[in-house]
Amino acid sequence: MIDIHCHIIPGFDDGSSCIEESLDMAALACDSGVTDIVCTPHVRCGEDDPMTVAESIEKLYTELVSAVGSAGIPVRLKMGAEILLLPDTASFIERKLLPPLAGGDYMLVEFPFDAPPEYILSLLKKTEKAGYRPVVAHPERYSASRYAPGLLPELCDRGYVLQVNKGSILGAFGSRIRATALEMLDHGICHVIASDAHSSRARTPDMRALVAFLDERYDPEYIAQLLDVNPGRILENREIVRAEE
Repeated sequence: MIDIHCHIIPGFDDGSSCIEESLDMAALACDSGVTDIVCTPHVRCGEDDPMTVAESIEKLYTELVSAVGSAGIPVRLKMGAEILLLPDTASFIERKLLPPLAGGDYMLVEFPFDAPPEYILSLLKKTEKAGYRPVVAHPERYSASRYAPGLLPELCDRGYVLQVNKGSILGAFGSRIRATALEMLDHGICHVIASDAHSSRARTPDMRALVAFLDERYDPEYIAQLLDVNPGRILENREIVRAEE
């Protein structure tokens, strides 16, 4: 499995608090079958200087790669970020100041949870015009996904990648979000599942419970597409496979 959304960088955001916790997270992920992790700390350009942020992420990422190697944990790390799209973010994206996933064209983005559909669509279009392929983090958690039911199909029609959280599927964020996540899976409008892990104790990168649930409900080929094939294609900067194909 490949996890493209994980807050494993130590001491940067609300994820791992220290290098020891990051190593625990890496070990948990590895023990559950994860071979590759993209490190995706939060980046909020309204609050942070993008150049300083990018330098800090790269420094902490390099230190973590070294620590994971020294600890003998057989998991590969890639650099990325989870970028909060705000009206002023587009200029930073256009100037290539924010980290994409694994150095490619895919960029993991998120929105305020109460963002209206037109806001989401407008900022995704700007990201696309800047030369990136948006990966929308946890769309099932945005209120617009429920009160504007046409939003998720439209995001798919525009070619964006929709990444659902492990915790959403397992009910960690409540029944309404879980229902939206399962509806996305059932209708083939989920392209990737990721951990969005923040800790080694709660919201962990351990994928075993997720895999057990998926095994009972979905075809093995579809599960592989969500957990391995499409995440792998993102790391390789290739087009993903969509369920309708």
